[in-house]
Amino acid sequence: MASLTADTVQNVLEMISDLRGETTTNTDAARIRAVSRAERDFAKRAFWRTHLLRDQTQVGDGTGSYTIGSPQYPMRMKGLMEVFVGGTTEDKRYQVVDFNAFKNLYNSNTANQMVYEWYDAANDLWKVKINPSVSLSSTITYAYFWEPPKRTLPTDVVVCPNMRIIALLALAEIYESEDEDDKAIDKKQEAEILINELIGLENTPAINQLYTFGNALSNYRGIGSY
Repeated sequence: MASLTADTVQNVLEMISDLRGETTTNTDAARIRAVSRAERDFAKRAFWRTHLLRDQTQVGDGTGSYTIGSPQYPMRMKGLMEVFVGGTTEDKRYQVVDFNAFKNLYNSNTANQMVYEWYDAANDLWKVKINPSVSLSSTITYAYFWEPPKRTLPTDVVVCPNMRIIALLALAEIYESEDEDDKAIDKKQEAEILINELIGLENTPAINQLYTFGNALSNYRGIGSY
């Protein structure tokens, strides 16, 4: 796969070698790791629309706890976007709240339709607690923001709207490992400029596009309404 948004590790490594003036592409494991760390660093900077996975489904098993994400698309912290149970109409939507809000709402009404995310440290997985528990016949439909897993092969695919950002972040790390601090700082600064430009684009409505600011469904993640 190669596009403006998704490209192979191999092609990013080619970009790095070109920027360094190397005549052949270096595909050493250390450079692949640098690309992988750069992609994961970038992904955690914001809730990018390129990292939103929607319309995922699971079938209820009669309990209230479910794993969100997969090895290819693991969920990130605060990545849960929306949850529906038994359909996708508004009356089937469950509020996404934090743990403290969940406890307070549950104490006031045990039938409140709500969900919070939690990290299962023993299994290195993000999970969700759904209230009320989901019956065996009900389908859970959800959306979440994912973060990249570790990339280990040149054929692995990395995701970024501007692949130069990944190349520059990785290159800065490579220069740091070579004690080329001035070059590392230069590449980091160039990468940060591109990231800030991308954040500005991400937060700017396109022509004729409507935006909603803040959480339109719940006041429990954040302070107040926006």
